[in-house]
Amino acid sequence: MHSVGIVIPAAGQSTRMGRSINKQFLNLLGKPILYHTIKSFIDWGKAAEIVVVLNPDEFKKFEEKIRPFFSDCDQKIKLCTGGESRKESVYRGIKFLSEALEYVIIHDGARPLLTEELIELSYQSVQKYDAVSCGVKVKDTIKIVENSFSKKTLNRDSLRAVQTPQAFKTELIISAHQNYKDDKALDDASLVEELGEKVFILNGDYNNLKITTAEDLKPAEVILKERD
Repeated sequence: MHSVGIVIPAAGQSTRMGRSINKQFLNLLGKPILYHTIKSFIDWGKAAEIVVVLNPDEFKKFEEKIRPFFSDCDQKIKLCTGGESRKESVYRGIKFLSEALEYVIIHDGARPLLTEELIELSYQSVQKYDAVSCGVKVKDTIKIVENSFSKKTLNRDSLRAVQTPQAFKTELIISAHQNYKDDKALDDASLVEELGEKVFILNGDYNNLKITTAEDLKPAEVILKERD
């Protein structure tokens, strides 16, 4: 058995999308966003289990619209009920994995443009560092603003726009979730930082977009077409 499991949180309400359905089920090139996210890990091929965290009202939709695409590896994909926050949903997903798995990779369901290369790099790196995230260099100048006036300009060289996947030794991320009780955590790597542990930052991918608003759909489709 491989020593890594995948948790894909996809239970959000998609309020910024302005659509009546969860954005994970909107189509990119004729297939749901969540299908493309799962397919990246299936194509990678090293995950023992893939846990998709969903609102229970959407289990049936998943079974109808997404699972049939993965009939040859159906046993790998499990559904888990999400919580009131992303943190709670991720923690439920981690606990839903088999206890024997040494590592877990967490990836947003709404990031369907993930490459196998970035997954593999995350997996190789977590075996060395125990906690890994990825991020891209910030292109724009970033300022701290108070009362509409610029207070300070930050050094771009030390800034990263953080993405997923994030990969962890399983016992470490469980401990981090148990230690940090506030549901307002920015990401799972920040929970590990709260323990005083270091998180190694990999170079991410500017094409690894998170689908947040309707305007994100067109560039995502362009990227997918270029890969075909």
